[in-house]
Amino acid sequence: MAITRRRKLIGNAQNGAALTVLTDNKFKTDSFAVRFITELTEENAAANAAVAFMLEDTCTAYPTITDFNKRLSQLYGASVRSGITRFAHSQVITMAATSIGSRFALDGEDVSALVLELLCGCIFEPVTENGIFPQKQFELKKQELIDDIDADINDKRSYALKQSGKIIYRNEPAGIAVKGEREAAENLTSEQVWQAYKALLKTAKIEITFTGGALTERCEKILEERFGSLERDNIHTPLVSRSPVKASPEYVTERLDVLQSKMVMAYKTMETNMPVRMVFVSLFGALPISMLFMNVREKLSLCYYCAASFANKTGVMYIDSGVESSNILPAQKEIQNQLEMAAKGEFSDELLEQTKLALICSLKSVDDSPRSVSDWYFGYYMETGSEKYTPEELSALIGNVTKEQVMEFAASFKLDTVYVLTGKED
Repeated sequence: MAITRRRKLIGNAQNGAALTVLTDNKFKTDSFAVRFITELTEENAAANAAVAFMLEDTCTAYPTITDFNKRLSQLYGASVRSGITRFAHSQVITMAATSIGSRFALDGEDVSALVLELLCGCIFEPVTENGIFPQKQFELKKQELIDDIDADINDKRSYALKQSGKIIYRNEPAGIAVKGEREAAENLTSEQVWQAYKALLKTAKIEITFTGGALTERCEKILEERFGSLERDNIHTPLVSRSPVKASPEYVTERLDVLQSKMVMAYKTMETNMPVRMVFVSLFGALPISMLFMNVREKLSLCYYCAASFANKTGVMYIDSGVESSNILPAQKEIQNQLEMAAKGEFSDELLEQTKLALICSLKSVDDSPRSVSDWYFGYYMETGSEKYTPEELSALIGNVTKEQVMEFAASFKLDTVYVLTGKED
């Protein structure tokens, strides 16, 4: 059975909240995801990230982690989690819950509705003290956020991508660290995070996704009552814009105590053809059979890894690699050479067909789990503003991508930034 899609507004058209229902009877679990999409700024990034930590594992009805986890166990081992991601120039705070489908409950109770009520309790009735988040709980959660930021710094590949983003997107929100900077997190107060929480409820664009066997009437009523009655104003409109390419490439070297150098090369394009973009990026550097992997890494041994990824909403292709310091310049030149070869069509028809087959197989796996379905349709809808294609329809378009289209797409890229993280000694 194919996935059935339904989308509706919650409340009036100005409320800025919408529900997407994705159902397939094969799913044995039900999943809810509530995404608050808000402006990403230096001032609010850390505070909004802290909100995600504060809402995750307590609520007024179950004020301790022990009580909360006991309730999850009673609901057949349900889970509630939070997340912090970015969408182009916006920050996304996600509250999600997963449970078994109600039709599998032993006593016929609507488990999905009970889990949804628990999730809504986390969102709308957090534990408070003197009108704000409790100080003791806040300090613990703030430390978790700081530890999370530190973990990104300790992972030098993630750190290089984060630092390069500040240069690639200079003076653009997309360059701001999605969880904020460590110093900003350290300086947070419970009052600040409480105000950030209230602002999310009032101004964030809210996207709710249900994925599972069937959305019960009770669940839909809960969503309507909870989110439809919110007092909303100044609703955030996510900005999706291509990042402008610099007049000339910017080269930046940062020195830390590292053994393996990291290099990030960023290319920008104004082209927007989704199927062609997917084929090109995969063929160029996102698969184990790609041009970068087979030539820069395997044939020439210029790097330990060399991978391409693409920021769909801003038009930026990242080539990130781990290299010996002596191979930084040779790897840089060869990556540029491989891009020029792609633009000239110097890749085999076999590679093109294998790439398209790999992408089609990947799209077939989208509906393997409720979470992957939810993530895919949310990302696709936010990128395109429509439900134009299903994964199956996108697969058909990928299958028709031609070599000439891939060449044109490759030729559209301009080098914007080269960031190198290397050791303190030459």
